[in-house]
Amino acid sequence: MSLLTVVVFGLLVAGIVVTAVPKIPGGVLLSLSGVYLHWWASGFSEPSTGVLVVLTLLAGVTLASKLIRPVIVKKVGGTPMLTTTIAGTVGAVLFFLWGTAGLVLGTFLTVFVLEYLRRGDVLGSLVASVVVVLATFTSKLAKILVAVVFLLVMGVVILL
Repeated sequence: MSLLTVVVFGLLVAGIVVTAVPKIPGGVLLSLSGVYLHWWASGFSEPSTGVLVVLTLLAGVTLASKLIRPVIVKKVGGTPMLTTTIAGTVGAVLFFLWGTAGLVLGTFLTVFVLEYLRRGDVLGSLVASVVVVLATFTSKLAKILVAVVFLLVMGVVILL
């Protein structure tokens, strides 16, 4: 295995790791850069053009989800972007202190408190909290799965 292949796999694995860590952007771009590095190194022959287009589109959709998620959260939960940003920051800080439980509870409670102060409605604040937490984790899970797909596809391309 060449040094360049090791770098490609390193970028693909780094894409998964960075995607899994809260509030660190760029995981999908790391994965995509690994794909394009191998494509360039292979003389633009591996992966095939079709696979390259599909992976690039998948990365584009994944990156666009960052723009779409706040719209969904606003429509379904009625939560302003400022509230979700504050909740995400609190959740990220608590993640480093208490792991996933800190992230979930920090995000949930922050949204609940801020929405209760804004609306004065317990049920509405509860719904908003659940929507934000679910949207955050489904989005994160989808991005991790995309990064894993990149690694698996490129593993097949390189090793077979």
